[in-house]
Amino acid sequence: MKSCIIFSCSIFDNTRLFVLHQFMQTFKKHYSDCDIYIGINPGSVSNIVDVIDSYNLNTFIEFVPTHLYNYSDASGYQVALYNLAKSGKTYTNIWFIHTKSGVNSHSDYLRDWYNDTFLSNRTSIEDFLNQYEMIGSYGMLGLEFDFNRVYDETDAGFDIFKNTLTPELPYTHQHFFYLHSIYVISSGPIDIFLNLAKQTDWFNIKLDRYYFEGVFPFIVSRSGYFPYISNQLTCNGEDLKQLTNDWIIENNLIHYSMYNSFYKTNYSFHQLTPPLC
Repeated sequence: MKSCIIFSCSIFDNTRLFVLHQFMQTFKKHYSDCDIYIGINPGSVSNIVDVIDSYNLNTFIEFVPTHLYNYSDASGYQVALYNLAKSGKTYTNIWFIHTKSGVNSHSDYLRDWYNDTFLSNRTSIEDFLNQYEMIGSYGMLGLEFDFNRVYDETDAGFDIFKNTLTPELPYTHQHFFYLHSIYVISSGPIDIFLNLAKQTDWFNIKLDRYYFEGVFPFIVSRSGYFPYISNQLTCNGEDLKQLTNDWIIENNLIHYSMYNSFYKTNYSFHQLTPPLC
């Protein structure tokens, strides 16, 4: 099986089209064998499809209906996932990527950082995931889950966030979030998610704008796969090794303990400016 990309695209001004070009150049260089499912948010520039088509990649493009648009990457991801579900295809690894800094310049650094330290390292990341089949996702940076906080993130269609245990989702979720909504998830958790989504009205529900940062990745741990993260510290300096170990013990998944020593980096960082390394 091959990999695919779920790509959420928002470019509202021609002065930001270079952002789309940069991502498409990365796809052309490192992901040319992949199917790319693209959701384009309303208000994007009129020539956006022409730019995408100019790279001659295997793309499946869908525009986000106005009633689903939530002013974030989440609606683009939702529509792209709908096309994946309709395709009936299964992929080894599914990359979630959006036009970071496509709307404004304050995340320009992050766009470059993810291109240079994550997206350009596809081969090593997929080799790692394929070596350990029960590691269900790979992200770069995290934020700790605060059990004393009331979160605004909301479920849609079925419960992922609230931790209701079911036969399909028999475990609680991990104790951290992936920052910035850019990560890769393996086929096991995605297949479980798509099967649940098809049984509900998930594809027709307007999602919380932070759904793919604060809810969706929890499908990995809820379904019993290990959520890997590259850097051991959160942006607040919390030790993810301890938080993850708590999740392992809570769910009696002791065989995952060895995965909790696989961190590749251990640096402190500001949420918008992690160090190049």
